[in-house]
Amino acid sequence: MLTSQQIQAMPEYKALRAARRKIILPLAGIVISAYFFLILTIGFFPKALGVSFIGGVTSFGIAAGFGLILLCFAVTGVYVSYANRKIEPLVKAITQKAKGEL
Repeated sequence: MLTSQQIQAMPEYKALRAARRKIILPLAGIVISAYFFLILTIGFFPKALGVSFIGGVTSFGIAAGFGLILLCFAVTGVYVSYANRKIEPLVKAITQKAKGEL
């Protein structure tokens, strides 16, 4: 069994940290920016979000909120796909080395 310092010194661990950072920061930035854009629009331009589509009962605000939810689902899908391709193999390699299987 390896110690935490030995695991942190492994090249696979360093690659894991870099891979996670590479995907997490942009995706978090996208979601946070979209959320704050919606909140600021609600705060400063509430009438613009109250306008309805083609005279219907659904307003731009409802559509923007629904769009934010869909964006979060899409970001989650991108992260899961990336994690399955890049992060999970690194985690498996680190786990195997830490248990002494390699």
